[in-house]
Amino acid sequence: MAVWDQLEVDQAHKAYAIVGVFSTIFCLLSLVLKERLFVGEAFLSCVTGIIVGPHALNLINPLEWTNSDYLTQEISRIVLIIQIFAVSVELPKKYMKVNVRSVVVLLLFTMILGWLVTGLFAWVLFPKFSFIDGLAITAAITATDPVLAAAIVGKGKFGERIPASLRHLLSAESGANDGLAFPFVLLAVDILTNRGKPGVIVRDWFCIAILYECVFGVILGIIIGYSGRKAIEFCENKKFIDRESLLIFYILLSLMCTGFGSILGVDDLLVSFAAGAAFAWDGWFFKKSHGQHISNSIDLLLNVGYFLYFGTIIPWQDFNNKELGLHWWRLVTLGLVIIFLRRIPAALLAKPFVPAIKTWKEALFVGHFGPVGVGGIFCSIITKDAIEKHLTQGEVPMREINSSAPYYMVLRCIWPIVCFIVVTSIVIHGFSVTAMVFYSKFQNYDFKESKSSSPTMVSSVEITDEDGNKALNEPTSNSNLHLRRVC
Repeated sequence: MAVWDQLEVDQAHKAYAIVGVFSTIFCLLSLVLKERLFVGEAFLSCVTGIIVGPHALNLINPLEWTNSDYLTQEISRIVLIIQIFAVSVELPKKYMKVNVRSVVVLLLFTMILGWLVTGLFAWVLFPKFSFIDGLAITAAITATDPVLAAAIVGKGKFGERIPASLRHLLSAESGANDGLAFPFVLLAVDILTNRGKPGVIVRDWFCIAILYECVFGVILGIIIGYSGRKAIEFCENKKFIDRESLLIFYILLSLMCTGFGSILGVDDLLVSFAAGAAFAWDGWFFKKSHGQHISNSIDLLLNVGYFLYFGTIIPWQDFNNKELGLHWWRLVTLGLVIIFLRRIPAALLAKPFVPAIKTWKEALFVGHFGPVGVGGIFCSIITKDAIEKHLTQGEVPMREINSSAPYYMVLRCIWPIVCFIVVTSIVIHGFSVTAMVFYSKFQNYDFKESKSSSPTMVSSVEITDEDGNKALNEPTSNSNLHLRRVC
């Protein structure tokens, strides 16, 4: 037997190795990448996935493993419910009670107006779409992604520069609106599949989407979160639970939320958010876990793995598919519309009614930082799933779509369109942080030519610390520039 017969190279083993190598390199350079260059794991993981995926080196191809839609849906579900629960757990004590007006008003303005605006432009830009087709596709991108949003408002130097009230508002919104995207998706699907039946549309949407999936989902989440809080407080007081189990307890509750939520057919993302808010209601868990970063480490591993996976399944071949009417310039135009018109006008309109937004500059910031990511990918497959249930009694999502099937254009186009928007959001929103930080630093350097051209001209350098206190004001030689830096 040849020694090389011992090698067992298959797709799974190569995937483990690639994730391990990339994660190791990223962790070794994480401080430089995240705190100095302000480049997050989402962008770098996605680029790595593109390189090792079928469109470049072809080292791994998840599209060949199994039903790719089902696999992507379930991976997205796990990442989302853990991140959503984490977002709600990290909110201040009784945050949703104190700031319910700010959160609800911002959600209503940004989600409803953003959905209608992007749906309208999708209809205008893609000639094969009806207005309802456009609404069905853009319903998937009404949500702000908690995974990408965490890179902006989470822990780190950039997040610390954002006012706490604004940071918490963005976190709460990003967690809540992933769950609230479901009513938009189901309404669009109901209108699409029940045209001419307004009574059926209203009945199904209100009774099923609103009352059962959302309202009952919130009640279920509150029960899970409240029960979990009382249980962990009791066990901690009785010294039944160790430190490690306490720190990962919220992850276990989030899995419970998606398990029971999916079994009961309710909005499991909203269940997870409500459970997290109820679990952290009195601030006890935050105090106990403060300063511990095990959850952040788990989140990092999930994010790296997810976006590396996403990079391998991006449908680049459809980004200029003329048969579907997906010309590259149409996609780019829609991407620009989503970046500039999906949230910014709505946030500016909502500003007078949102107490947490103090200035127009803050409203602009809130409007801009609404990335589309894991939530959009998940909702796009949920949309396909809901439409396909009207076409088949078999397994959904379907592996292949017959070109003669009803709603073919929506089923065929929603995935490449949403993927293009996610790629655009990863690049634009990811590098917005980098651009803002470097622009801020550039603005804080004031270079002025000295009136004297003497090389021995003495000028002063004034450096202030983070609190604005003067740290240094000493003369330096060999300079004809006056340098003032504010750190």
